[in-house]
Amino acid sequence: MAHDLLEPARPGLDSSPFGPPYGLVLADGEFVAEADARVSVHASTLSYGTGTFDGIRAFWNPGHRQLYLLDAVEHYDRLHRSARILGLPLPWATSELVGLTAELLRRNRVATDAYVRPILFLSGPVLPVRMHDVSTRFTVAATPVAGHYASPQGLRCQVSSWRRAPDVSTPVRAKVIGSYVGPALAKTEAVRAGYDDALLLTHDGFVAEATTSNVLIRTGADWATPPATDDILPGITRRRVMQLIEETAGRPVCERRIHRSELFCCDEVLLCGTATTVASVVEVDGHRVGDGAPGALTAGLREEIQAIARRDDPRHEEWTIPVYGEEGRP
Repeated sequence: MAHDLLEPARPGLDSSPFGPPYGLVLADGEFVAEADARVSVHASTLSYGTGTFDGIRAFWNPGHRQLYLLDAVEHYDRLHRSARILGLPLPWATSELVGLTAELLRRNRVATDAYVRPILFLSGPVLPVRMHDVSTRFTVAATPVAGHYASPQGLRCQVSSWRRAPDVSTPVRAKVIGSYVGPALAKTEAVRAGYDDALLLTHDGFVAEATTSNVLIRTGADWATPPATDDILPGITRRRVMQLIEETAGRPVCERRIHRSELFCCDEVLLCGTATTVASVVEVDGHRVGDGAPGALTAGLREEIQAIARRDDPRHEEWTIPVYGEEGRP
């Protein structure tokens, strides 16, 4: 019997590290209680996914008594690019958005790792499908993070039957709200089959990305990752990981098309993204990756990213922005 999409997922295959969201949010430039920032059931975005979003991590360092925003400027620059692609107004400059986000975290007295979600969406009660002449809203909310979004023991992945939507269908360089239906279906398909995550192929069968992460592979000394032209979202964490690999190995990661079969014979498969940071893939479609254990180089990159994000590693302080003052008290 075919699986019913309404069949509940088996317990233990999927868990969330996110706690209850903080009660204060930013809505159109004002700090308000979450209950006062509700959206009408008639909002265009609820029917059509018309909007864009981003995700920003904040890392708490208990020794410093400090919270650090990781790559906040780069994320808000990307949100501006996404808004331009969709033709949506975003009237705050990147520097203003970073400042408002830091203030939101201070007002919520955040003293733990957190995930920040800015969303720009069509909120007007307009029924016809369109992007023009519909009012917008912009919100930022924060959620505490405890534990790992992706297990450091490694992930078992399935190549999904769903394909990555091409840019000629939906602009993949924008984080479009509606475009995440495909990855959501792929993730549920994988979890119900006993896997942790899914890998999506392009329409012509090359590796694109995971449901919410970019993909890199290592064969011998050579690292490779799908190019932006293979319908991936060129992630900010992807760029940082590529930079760290080049600094360590002395040569750049090759951006090229990757065959599905390479996933079965390479030495390491790495997933990276804002929520994931860096995670090792230990199995694809029942094939062990390498020796079936988390790759040593991937594990090292995970540790490097985490240490840089908390400023336990003095390199690349320009990637992080402290939220609190010098005394470091929320």
